[in-house]
Amino acid sequence: SNSIDEWRSLDSLDSLVALREARLSELPVLSGLSAAVARRHIIARIGGLTVLNSSEVRTRERDDAERFYLRHIAENYPTGDDLPRVTEEGVLLPSNDAWAALELSHPRIRTLLCKHGEQRPVTQAGAAGGVLGAELIELTLRSASAAAASVPAVTRRLPGGLPLKNLKLIAHQLFKIEPTKQRLFYYPPGQDKDIPEPLDDDLKRLCDFAVTNGGTIVLDELES
Repeated sequence: SNSIDEWRSLDSLDSLVALREARLSELPVLSGLSAAVARRHIIARIGGLTVLNSSEVRTRERDDAERFYLRHIAENYPTGDDLPRVTEEGVLLPSNDAWAALELSHPRIRTLLCKHGEQRPVTQAGAAGGVLGAELIELTLRSASAAAASVPAVTRRLPGGLPLKNLKLIAHQLFKIEPTKQRLFYYPPGQDKDIPEPLDDDLKRLCDFAVTNGGTIVLDELES
């Protein structure tokens, strides 16, 4: 375990240019996040990592993590009409105290905006669920239950703001397993052989678990 309890302590690891591999688990600063979301934050905040907690950080995973992190930052943009601008000379942030404070909290913002482009800020983050909630995510849904073994996997585009309880209703339509008997697990793209992330809070949204394009959600049936 580690005693990192502030974001700036995690961000400071990005300055270690030779750092390629790290074991960072049970960080107090990540205690309120799912394992998948926590992994994305670490990857995005430490640019040189190629292995995290004994698992390779592939190029696609890094790109997904950094874009996810930028959308997270966009949800906390200071109010007002001024936005970052990506130019040939680099990234220009609005010149005021609020944006200076934002950059202190997210020191890689300029680097990531140069790499991935501008991100939309949230204008109405309430009922709409913000940028993360509005994004459509293409996912493969399949069942590991014997009762639905003959049902083929399907691909669906679902909003990131979809609560898991609603996803279970969709899974019920596809695989005929009652929502109360379902257990859901998530595999990030290209990681079907790794340990899956349990989706175990029906009130949380897909984006709260860092579910991303190309991932797979597997349904299992609870034993009676």
